[in-house]
Amino acid sequence: MKPRNKKNSRSWRNRYPRFEDYFSPKMVKAMKVVSVITITLVMMGVVYFGGQAGIWFKASVLDAPMPFDGTVTPVLKVPGYKYWSTQKSLTYSQISDDQLIDLPKYDLGKLQFPDSQLVWGDASQDAIRNAKITYPVVYLGDYKLDHIENVGSHLAVDIKMPIGTPIRAIANGKVVTVSNDSSGFGHHVVIKIINAPDPANPGSLTTLYACFNHMDRIDVSEGQNVLKGQIIGTSGNTGTSTTPHLHFQIDNDQAPWHPYWPFTSSEQYSAGLDFFSAVDAGLGISKARLYTINPMTFVENNMGYVSSGGNSSATTETTTQTETVSQSETASDTEMTTQTTETETVSETTTQTETQTADTTDQTDAQVELQSQTDYIDTGSANLFSYEVTGEQTVMTGSGITLYFRDENNQLAGISDSDEITAELSGVGSLLQKKFTKSDFTSGVLKVVVRSDEVGTATVTLGKTSYQVAFINEVKPVSSFRVETDGYYQKNIVETVKIIALDADGNVAPAVNFSGIVNLTTGQSTVDLTPNQLQASDFKSGTAIVKMIVSSEDPVVIRVQNGALIGESQSIQIEDKKIFTDVTVGNSHYEAIKYLKDNSIISGYSDGSFKPNETVNRAEALKMLIGAFNVSVGSSADVNFSDVDKSAWYASALKTGVEK
Repeated sequence: MKPRNKKNSRSWRNRYPRFEDYFSPKMVKAMKVVSVITITLVMMGVVYFGGQAGIWFKASVLDAPMPFDGTVTPVLKVPGYKYWSTQKSLTYSQISDDQLIDLPKYDLGKLQFPDSQLVWGDASQDAIRNAKITYPVVYLGDYKLDHIENVGSHLAVDIKMPIGTPIRAIANGKVVTVSNDSSGFGHHVVIKIINAPDPANPGSLTTLYACFNHMDRIDVSEGQNVLKGQIIGTSGNTGTSTTPHLHFQIDNDQAPWHPYWPFTSSEQYSAGLDFFSAVDAGLGISKARLYTINPMTFVENNMGYVSSGGNSSATTETTTQTETVSQSETASDTEMTTQTTETETVSETTTQTETQTADTTDQTDAQVELQSQTDYIDTGSANLFSYEVTGEQTVMTGSGITLYFRDENNQLAGISDSDEITAELSGVGSLLQKKFTKSDFTSGVLKVVVRSDEVGTATVTLGKTSYQVAFINEVKPVSSFRVETDGYYQKNIVETVKIIALDADGNVAPAVNFSGIVNLTTGQSTVDLTPNQLQASDFKSGTAIVKMIVSSEDPVVIRVQNGALIGESQSIQIEDKKIFTDVTVGNSHYEAIKYLKDNSIISGYSDGSFKPNETVNRAEALKMLIGAFNVSVGSSADVNFSDVDKSAWYASALKTGVEK
């Protein structure tokens, strides 16, 4: 096709054929309309995926949820049975403390105890009565109040409680749904819990969705991370609910939506049933079994959760507070009792089934590929691996301590069964065993035992990882506790509190030797402390870490007590100062900005401002990424960019970014 315009003008516009020269005016107009629509759709896609990228960035760098570390019940206290019979109209805040009891255990044996055999005035019988009233509808039960599972399609546990009862996140996770529906589930929250123990596949991890339905007030927002035990709102009587209660449900990752429900209204009508009769008849019960789990069983089984390498298990009886090895025990087999540490606990309850998971049929393709290359890997490389290590930092002389070296990156898959892994010791003490093979690792974790009869420091090295243990011959008794905070809190923001054990001289106790439980209280229902009880094993080098969330604006005083050992914080006030001159508490990104500043990832401008609406340039983004990922920054001496001054504030981060 030749251009319709054959002029030979010297102007640029006429020197080259134009779009209009090839097509009729009507065709040109139509094509322009199509172009505008296409560009609009493309821009919508860019905006959408840009927004998704922002969410992904925030989730992976700035706002990742804490790892799964066990569960708590969705509610701490409920009224005793006497309350239900005399004061049914009261809200939670109107109930006195002496009318509240701990949430009863979800025990089918007690729940199915015949009502006719209950005896009034018997404390044990009262406990049964409390449980039966608290759990009127059980998992996969019906509305007949018979407490029998697997007879109906009610895929949750109903927990009876007055309106306004504080509801807690059962585990660390991310809020994925906040809804204020007027029907159905009513006001409800869904929390996504990642890497949780899979009830259907023991030893494996999965993703679960904890659903809290028929709530009254909701105190969290979508995309927000929550901690185990954090208050997420209060219970209510919203949606399809006939009495105040919490419909507590857990969906698995295969459920098509959350909260899941096993039948539709059309299926219900086709069966000639109303809603409640459909549940009683078990309509959709097979789908309920497929897509949900018993929520109270999951919670109660994982209150004593421990993690073992890539697998996990829940134990309550095999975990001891601190592992020590007597001189006679060090001459025996290397099997040791379990030690609970600050970040992880290694279970000794590995079963034969877990051992068999080493079969290549259960391994990932990457592991199999690494094993196929074993013949080409230098056997000395096993002593160049890096590990995550945990263990006590201070121990008495004459005793032993077990250190746990964890192969986080599955480096062991690349060596043969006969390759030696050598542990080395410098300083005082001796190792129970120095030479190991991959078979000595249980679920990716190796136990190395060190002991010493003399005072000093022992440095244990495995591969490229070293860990120091101080041996002492005297531990002064703990005489008090000190509570350390920065003196301020922000409403509904997680704050860190340090509980420090002190000896009689007022010095930090390097090791603690008290028994029993340390209780943390404030006397205020608006303050949530996680955990609110500590044991000796929670103190590392004399310090335990507690998270605090305050939902009011009142001053807070934290009291710590273990028998006669007492400590109390100074009055902690709500913080009225701004983290930056132009960032107020009402800013929708306040929590994220405060987190970045508290962790020295950002510092703002010299005038005290943050300029939250300014564009982030490449240098600033890189510097934040390096800081957020906690990457060590090297020298900027050999930065080789024509537009970068080697003395610039971001030069070192840029050089590190290039190297990575």
